[in-house]
Amino acid sequence: MLDLLEFLFGRYNGGQTVPAGSYFNPRTMTIYQLNNVDGVVPQDGSWCRVDPSGAQTFANIATTLNAALGTTYTSGSFHAHTSADLLSNPGQMSDDA
Repeated sequence: MLDLLEFLFGRYNGGQTVPAGSYFNPRTMTIYQLNNVDGVVPQDGSWCRVDPSGAQTFANIATTLNAALGTTYTSGSFHAHTSADLLSNPGQMSDDA
């Protein structure tokens, strides 16, 4: 599923400058939104831009992901990103296994 998610929605590493939009982190099930401005996604692993709107509802994001991935997410499956989600050692995002 992670490969399909990255293939369909792209992949951005934590700390990378990204265009405005709604971003999903599958590791923490968090949504990070940048409304009308480019910005930096948090140091929290990999992010996928699931919608170009930084004000999209979690319900619409769940619908988008379900249609693309065959999942059954609801708006309650996600939470807004907080500092508690940050990685203490984010690694290099290539082969940190």
